[in-house]
Amino acid sequence: MELKEFIAQTIIQITDGLRDGHDYVSQNGYGDGINDGFSKEVSFDIAVSSNEEESSGVKGRISVANILSTGAQETSKSISSNVSRIQFKISLHVKTH
Repeated sequence: MELKEFIAQTIIQITDGLRDGHDYVSQNGYGDGINDGFSKEVSFDIAVSSNEEESSGVKGRISVANILSTGAQETSKSISSNVSRIQFKISLHVKTH
């Protein structure tokens, strides 16, 4: 998964989860839902990998590193890999009403 897709999907899923939680609270008589009127800080601490494959011609692609990997595959490609960490924060405000 590419880094920009990971960040976008994280924000989308947080937003959808907050809206679903708001609807649940409102519809089940637990109050007016989620509405504190403030933005929340979302912190990202991401391990990214940069791979360079001689046989494919695709170089320097940044993607989210896989934490778990299963299976084995035999290959004759020459792959150079570098893993780094990126940390950043964003403010997220979701309007539920």
